[in-house]
Amino acid sequence: MKMKRLACLMLFSVIVSYAVSAVDFFAPTVVDVRSSGMGKSYLCDFDQPFVMLNNPSGMMFSGKQVFLPTLAFDLGLPPKAPRMLFDMVKSNGNTNIVNTLVELLKGSNGIYMDGDIMLPLTFSVVANNWGIGLYNNVFVRADLPSVSSMTATAGGDLFLVGGFSCPIIDEGIHKVSLGITAELLGRFGIYHQGSVTGLTSIDFSTLPAFMTLGMGFDIGATYNVWDILSISAVWKDLYLGMDKNLGAISSMSFSNNGEWKKFLQSGDLTLGLGVQVPTGVLEKVLTSFAVYVDYANITKLFNREKAIFLPHPLLDLSVGMEAILFKTIALRFGMTGPYLAGGLGIDLGPFHMSMSLYGKEKGLDPGSSPQVHGAFSLAFYY
Repeated sequence: MKMKRLACLMLFSVIVSYAVSAVDFFAPTVVDVRSSGMGKSYLCDFDQPFVMLNNPSGMMFSGKQVFLPTLAFDLGLPPKAPRMLFDMVKSNGNTNIVNTLVELLKGSNGIYMDGDIMLPLTFSVVANNWGIGLYNNVFVRADLPSVSSMTATAGGDLFLVGGFSCPIIDEGIHKVSLGITAELLGRFGIYHQGSVTGLTSIDFSTLPAFMTLGMGFDIGATYNVWDILSISAVWKDLYLGMDKNLGAISSMSFSNNGEWKKFLQSGDLTLGLGVQVPTGVLEKVLTSFAVYVDYANITKLFNREKAIFLPHPLLDLSVGMEAILFKTIALRFGMTGPYLAGGLGIDLGPFHMSMSLYGKEKGLDPGSSPQVHGAFSLAFYY
């Protein structure tokens, strides 16, 4: 047992010390509607099917988690967009989508739109401090800083994740664990750069396609006392990989003359706190009540040069809570930076229906490029 603990500590130290540089990289995600109702997925929220992706050291506290193929989607738009799209539908298609985008850009610093759908080729198992999962997600990302400039990307991710949580202390009221996950990523997508008004003349067969192959790591540590208070630290999204331009869709080739471009993303440190509030005499009505706090991108607080190009420190602070009533109804509320989140869930054994509405900032400062997100899932896990 001592050798096992020593090996865990050495592995933890080596990988963290390796994470010293960063590049721009869009890490893969899953559609976690339950967590988005609290603002985000929290490090000390162990009672959820994505604990392996969120905090590898949390697998020691999560118990068995089996996640089955699920229907889930998440759509993010500028705050004015839902009303304008509703008016466009009411007009029986008489309003042009390009004109709608131009109207959205008026009086803004640019807009950002995105969407994610989790596909059925998704399942995972966490048990006995180990976990393995396969996840499949399709995405759309569109960044429109002005009428004359836009960048849009659409594609799909398939990633295999495995990890384990190593108990360091598991005696009495105190528990400590270290954990690591490794991830193999394959991504295929297409992208477009041009003007907003040029959308009407796009020849989709000429859009360039690309492929990305990568390997990612998350490393975490958790301390728990009395099964009530948990404190976690996770170095998230350390990625090594390479990508390649495959040419136009109509003539793409995996063997063209384009070279594989290598990249390294160092990730960053996130700290989390969780409290499982005892419900006492209310337990028959209030089955459970939990409060979570996370702060992301810790290292930027100590690097002024890096902080200039990263989001405002307020945007990295998240607070959320979940109350379960009668073991069936879940009420969720949260806040990330200045943006509120709310969600509702119905839990019937392995069947879980969740919906959420939350705000998100895509710019570097609060209010510079806000989004409103709506998400819904019909999930099966136990």
